[in-house]
Amino acid sequence: MPLLPLFFMIGLIALKESLWLVTVCSIILVLRSWSMSTYSVLSLVGLTVVFLLSMKTEQPIAPITVIDILDAKQNGDRIRYLAEFQNKQIVVAATLDEKTDRDYERIGQRCEVELEERPVLPRVNLGGFDEARWMRVEQLQGKYDVARWGECSETPGFEANGRRIRQQWMTRIEQLPIKQALYVEALVLGEDRLMDQMTMERFKKFGLLHAIVISGSHIAFLIVTMLWLLKKLRLTRERRFEFLLLTLPLYGWLTEWSAPVTRAVCVAMVLLFCHRINRRPDPLLVVGSIGALQLAVSYTYLYDVGFQLTVGLTIFLLLSRKMWETIKRPWNWLLISLWAQIMTSLVLQLAQQTEVSLWSPLLNLIVGGWIEWVILPLSFLVSAAVLIPSSDNLVHLHGQATSFLDQVLAGAENLPVPTVAVHLFSLPVFLVVTGTVFAGWWLAEHKWYGHLVPLVGLLVASIYMDQQTPEQITFLDVGQGDSTIIEKAGETFVIDTGGAFSLSIRPPLRPFDPGGQIVAPFLNTRGETHIEGLVVTHADHDHIGGLLGVLRKIQVDTIYMGQFDNQDPKRHALIEQIEATGTKIEYIRSGQQIRPWLKVLAPAASEEEENDRSVVLLADIAGKRVLLTGDASIDQEETWSVQRVDILKAGHHGSKTSTGEQLLQKTDPNLIIISAGRNNRYGHPHAEVLERTRNRTVMRTDQSGMITCSATGCEPMLK
Repeated sequence: MPLLPLFFMIGLIALKESLWLVTVCSIILVLRSWSMSTYSVLSLVGLTVVFLLSMKTEQPIAPITVIDILDAKQNGDRIRYLAEFQNKQIVVAATLDEKTDRDYERIGQRCEVELEERPVLPRVNLGGFDEARWMRVEQLQGKYDVARWGECSETPGFEANGRRIRQQWMTRIEQLPIKQALYVEALVLGEDRLMDQMTMERFKKFGLLHAIVISGSHIAFLIVTMLWLLKKLRLTRERRFEFLLLTLPLYGWLTEWSAPVTRAVCVAMVLLFCHRINRRPDPLLVVGSIGALQLAVSYTYLYDVGFQLTVGLTIFLLLSRKMWETIKRPWNWLLISLWAQIMTSLVLQLAQQTEVSLWSPLLNLIVGGWIEWVILPLSFLVSAAVLIPSSDNLVHLHGQATSFLDQVLAGAENLPVPTVAVHLFSLPVFLVVTGTVFAGWWLAEHKWYGHLVPLVGLLVASIYMDQQTPEQITFLDVGQGDSTIIEKAGETFVIDTGGAFSLSIRPPLRPFDPGGQIVAPFLNTRGETHIEGLVVTHADHDHIGGLLGVLRKIQVDTIYMGQFDNQDPKRHALIEQIEATGTKIEYIRSGQQIRPWLKVLAPAASEEEENDRSVVLLADIAGKRVLLTGDASIDQEETWSVQRVDILKAGHHGSKTSTGEQLLQKTDPNLIIISAGRNNRYGHPHAEVLERTRNRTVMRTDQSGMITCSATGCEPMLK
């Protein structure tokens, strides 16, 4: 009965979205929790009405000339604004000029603009970012670049005033040391614009991201603290509750009413109101009803990982109290943390995030407790101190607390087996694992070994998926660069790691790193945190730029480099960085075989042009001969001893200086793969190459995303 509204809304949305399996499961849960009470009927009717009223008919956006700036995030020389136009929210990006340090003063402003529309991409790599899904969940109606700014003035209205006040507050907070400002903004205002890549990766790796966003526990801490202070001021119990009921919406207003804040504040206000009138509501009913109402107002929250985790884990903890009642502290805390990690892993499978840490349950207790009981209260005090002058001792104490947290996270990275990768499950396997987890939950309420059932289920499923992995070669979409993954004979080889070119004069806090953000996550979906080999074809940044990002997340037995490509300073610097990780380096040349199925065709000698020193490989994968040519030129192609192949990866991303007519005639490939970035500044693939390959089958990563070739053929990610 308490979760009937939530089950009903999930089923209604699943029916609208044609999620038939979810629809069937929701109908079963609705029928099992059905009650003919007046409350049940009225709540379901009300939710249906809200849901229908919130449905918006998609209309084309008129030409945009004026926008209201709602929020902003700067990264290097680029700044991304969340803006509003005719009650529709859009994403607007701009490049900062050399004199601008931060361009946040436009928040709360109405500006004249000239915009250029940019394409929105779906997920193009397994484990990669799905921009289209993100924009749909956030209900963003378009993506644009600013061609020209016009006049700006203050946006009128109560909400715009709140944004300006919030921005002024954050400006003062950002005068603190950056790491302290990061935690204060994240914990007090729910803002992550100062989050650097290393900190983000550490929190994500150990399943701790929930600890540095505003959640129910943060709101609970704020409420408990306020009740204590108000009691010291000798306010009566009734006045204390009334004061909080009036001020909590103000806190939601200052934090921009994000989905987690809205949910936490609404749940807290309902519970406070009930306590004010001496009622004790069922927390499960409150959480379920608020979650259902959020879905009714904005159905795309159903796809939001944050919504799934916060609502799902809260409900799980409320429903599973029987498991913890008979277990003494702190062991019950550790079990709760373990089960939360298991449930989180299931949700992240849906988002294609499969990296988990065996240390997460313990770290959630230690690090989570340190954040909740030390850094969070200090952050609230410091956030007030930046407005009201106070002793520097408070800021110093906060700095020591955050520094200790960073040291603990850095130390956790050196623990044995800091992370493992759980294979991305197929739908049937995912359903079996989910059933196993819930069976273990039921059993754990009666028998101690029920706690082991989910772990065994996840382990067996991952091993099974490993055994089912076909022999294949995958050409990742890393933008303007190369990265190829070969899986054969139980081994995994990576050829190049991509790289991103940047003209930014300011180092970005979260730079785009294809190695850490595309290659490593893809390997994680294959259940890999350790691979046998990584081949660096040559030292161009678009081939090696992601190498260190891969090495931070993936253990590599051996890195292979061209025998004659170790002569320039940038290669020497790279070798020093690799050696610092303890990874073995082996130099190769034509005639060698890395594996019986992976032969080296080049380089044969030291060439003046760096591209001509590229490692060229001939691979035998899934019954197909595959030629991987690096960036070698046509002159080099004519020297290779190679016959017909099934798949040819075009040289130098489709440059006219590679993939010559002689090579095409000699190899006569059934398929040509071109790895190039969308709208790249080099004009790749060149028109001459497209003309040479006009009568052949060509697949391009800039059009098809990731391309996977196995014994059954080649499949693009985008179809």
